[in-house]
Amino acid sequence: MSLLPLLLAGPSVAAQTPAPVTESAPLTPLPDELVLEGDNIIAVMVNGTPLRLEVDADSFGAPVINSEAATRLQLVAETRRGWRFGSFAVEGMSAGVALDFGGGPMMMPISWAERFASRKADGVTGVHNLPYKRVTFVLSPPVDGETIQRFPMTRSGSQGDTRLGTEVVVGKKKLAMIFALRRAENLITAPTANFIATHQEGGFEPGTEGTAIMNFAVERRTRMMRIAEPIILGDLALTRFAVRVDDYGDPKRVGEIGANDPRFDKSQILVSRRKGRGRPDLLTRLGRDQIAHCSRITYDLALSEIRLSCGPAPD
Repeated sequence: MSLLPLLLAGPSVAAQTPAPVTESAPLTPLPDELVLEGDNIIAVMVNGTPLRLEVDADSFGAPVINSEAATRLQLVAETRRGWRFGSFAVEGMSAGVALDFGGGPMMMPISWAERFASRKADGVTGVHNLPYKRVTFVLSPPVDGETIQRFPMTRSGSQGDTRLGTEVVVGKKKLAMIFALRRAENLITAPTANFIATHQEGGFEPGTEGTAIMNFAVERRTRMMRIAEPIILGDLALTRFAVRVDDYGDPKRVGEIGANDPRFDKSQILVSRRKGRGRPDLLTRLGRDQIAHCSRITYDLALSEIRLSCGPAPD
């Protein structure tokens, strides 16, 4: 779900880092950890009005609310804001608000557009906006023999478009790995597919055309790419990616997987002579299928670490 923000001209919005509202001290301290399961919805106060927000590990930048909620709050736009999905753009607005997660109001920007940000709640926020030391998503019941995988947490994007993830080196570049818990498949753009395919020997699988549902319910056409040399992230072996074939370029260097393709014959020794070209965004979203054997994921903002609790990896 490669969402590239489009910032449009207009007055400045408050910085992404929340600033405390000094005239309203917290009544009770927040717990160190927020544990989420099910719809991952939390109750907040925005300018003194109660709202419900989905917490999404893949969400970046300021919280985004539905236009109905912005109308109810009587928000006055301070700047224009946009989100680009290849050739398709969603235009919106932003304003500074007092947002209270339960420990007292903090000033931060909030955005909205005419298209729904959430069908389950009043809006969506990313983990990076939350004032907790740890945020844990419960994915499934734990199983015997689970182990903990630890990844250094990275913050990518500009200050106003922060996203949380980790990194893995492919070739001479670092790929940003973002856990996208609301989707099944791993997702990349066409330029990143070109880059990965030329380093890890990838090709499109026949008959795997599909559709990726992006933020604001934007639909983008995809094809499934498989790579002969997995990308290794801890105990995770990444081999399949849904590629957004219409966005930000043409995946012309991916090619097709033929019958009895020698690249996928484990008895063959691969020597690739292809060289990566173009300017990939180097962003990979890891879907739920990739971590289907994991019961929970924790974002430890105090230690700057992402932890996965997982059972035995599938063969």
